[in-house]
Amino acid sequence: MTDESDKVFWNQVDAFIEQANQACEAQEPSAVSAALLQAAARFNAFVVAASSIDRKEYIVEMEPSLNYLTDNYRQLLRDNLEDYREHYKIYIQAARDAETDD
Repeated sequence: MTDESDKVFWNQVDAFIEQANQACEAQEPSAVSAALLQAAARFNAFVVAASSIDRKEYIVEMEPSLNYLTDNYRQLLRDNLEDYREHYKIYIQAARDAETDD
């Protein structure tokens, strides 16, 4: 990615997270997480279908796309879980401490 496209990408990521954080004010984080997963699955199915020339190509691309997307998700999730493990006190404990100060 170029610097500009990288900036656009991370701005979009931050916008999705902000929307999820706002949704957590009205519902449980696990419900928001489930909705995000469903939305990502639905959107990625659309991207695969829309990128295909026809239904035949789509059917051929389904399994490779499924493998690519699940492998990518697994790695992204692993990276983020590790990041939270390394920075737990910063990301979680500090936020909890701030809540008790209110």
